[in-house]
Amino acid sequence: MRKTFNIGLIAFAILTYLTLIGLPTRLAGATQPVLAVLLALFVYAVLRGPARETGMGLGQLLQHGLLIGLVAGLLLVVEVGFFNSLLGDGVKIQPVFDQIVPLNMAAMLNVRAGTVLNGEVSPIAYAILALYLALAGVAGGLLVHFTRSGAAGSMRGVHIPGTRWFTILLPFALFAFIYYLGLDGVTTFGNDKNIIRLLLVLMATGSGLFALRAAHAGLEQLIIGALLAVVLLCLPFVLNQFQNSVMNIVFIFVMMGLGLNIVVGYAGLLDLGYVAFFAIGAYVYAFVSAPFSSPYISALLTGMGISPQSPLLGYWSAIPLAMLTAAIGGVLLGIPVLRLRGDYLAIVTLGFGEIIRLFMLNLGDLTNGPRGLLQIAQPTLFGVAPAALTTHLDAQGWIFLLAILGSAVVAFVAIRLNDSRLGRAWVAMREDEDVAQATGIHLVQTKLLAFAIGATFAGLAGQLYAARQVNIFPENFSLFVSIDALALIIVGGMGSIPGVVLGALALKGLPEVLRGVDEYRIVTFAVLLIVMMIVRPEGILPSARRRRELHSEDAELPVDEDEQLEGGHA
Repeated sequence: MRKTFNIGLIAFAILTYLTLIGLPTRLAGATQPVLAVLLALFVYAVLRGPARETGMGLGQLLQHGLLIGLVAGLLLVVEVGFFNSLLGDGVKIQPVFDQIVPLNMAAMLNVRAGTVLNGEVSPIAYAILALYLALAGVAGGLLVHFTRSGAAGSMRGVHIPGTRWFTILLPFALFAFIYYLGLDGVTTFGNDKNIIRLLLVLMATGSGLFALRAAHAGLEQLIIGALLAVVLLCLPFVLNQFQNSVMNIVFIFVMMGLGLNIVVGYAGLLDLGYVAFFAIGAYVYAFVSAPFSSPYISALLTGMGISPQSPLLGYWSAIPLAMLTAAIGGVLLGIPVLRLRGDYLAIVTLGFGEIIRLFMLNLGDLTNGPRGLLQIAQPTLFGVAPAALTTHLDAQGWIFLLAILGSAVVAFVAIRLNDSRLGRAWVAMREDEDVAQATGIHLVQTKLLAFAIGATFAGLAGQLYAARQVNIFPENFSLFVSIDALALIIVGGMGSIPGVVLGALALKGLPEVLRGVDEYRIVTFAVLLIVMMIVRPEGILPSARRRRELHSEDAELPVDEDEQLEGGHA
């Protein structure tokens, strides 16, 4: 029980962190249900492994879950009560904790801010918060019991086929609710409707990945995938400008992450300078779509009798140029690092990324230096902006639509590469370069292809990013962009295409919902990566190969009767 109590303390620390960054203020009336869901998922994550190893029964799981929920809930109630007493006495807490304001504390207890200021919070409000979290712990224990015998969902001796269909139908239900919230006259969630709607979009997209995994391979999976694709393609037409803006940056990073996944996940080459190819694609498109922004190109075109005020190439015709230039950059990076591995490779590629950024900053005649390249042309459809054709699709929605299509194309190519002879060569090289070379794999060619193909996808993403931003600056391509891309691969699942999508949703989408987290981005990334490495090193949605590599010892664990019937799926 001592270990369970310590887990409850960790859960309390997480809930305290979310409180200190102002999450309740953003969620308003939905605070308690959201915290309960987060706690239930936390309990599920920490109990799932021990439950498999020790064979805990339902009663034990409920007992552990209840204790975790009670510890976290009661301590949180004491903490909130302490802050409320200070606020009621007129103590200024903001100079120390800037997000501890009456509105934040009121959202935690689902009362009015004036009630907190006047010190009139009822004990019942505190009891409800503690009860919510205690029940959340119990729900987490139940979730472990229901899911440990397979994705289809079953308890010991009791098969629950409805769990699989719940997983499959959940994204469609969420998408329907998102559409309902967007209707005129719907005032659910009040001023926070846009934020809640964005959160639901992220949840629906992520749950769609789990729905595909729960579907049976073959016709069922094909039909569900097609329906999810249609619903996803309809989103740009029903979301507002802010929501489309967040989602298009998410899917731009999906494109970028899929490219980096080839280099890191498939080939095992740790590239920390991946942002360089992203920048190359963005700047190449800026040069050809807004030549007047570059003093050197503008003067060159004027000397040739060509007006620099008109784009040299449109968005669609510039795609091959941006991708080819980025691929050449990938080869140029790959040549000098062919003999490097591990940390040495990471350091050299990190330096390459910084060199490209400094070039963009210092080559003022070509790149306009820190003033950046301005008025970059946005993509059109047969020469017409789609926003001019329909009121249901704004400029950000159009970029979102292109990002979805681009991500689908990149994902398709990545899947084909993974199943190809080249993909198997990358995996062999990742496992052991010496053995791979001894079996006849040409290491130089294989490494250069990994760098070039990964860079090509980054160039495509960079071009769309430049079109989205309209104005780009060297500071848009700092080291943290590479860290973002690498982090979403690690969190989602290295070598896993669904994992890349889920990682982008979590690390690029959620910070826009939880604005306070953005102020602590580096701390959040560090904590998240540490937790992932301890709890689930293979990622949230790992590839089957990666899961087997990191959990080969599971073959020695006792197998449930239901697991044998399900084919041993965990």
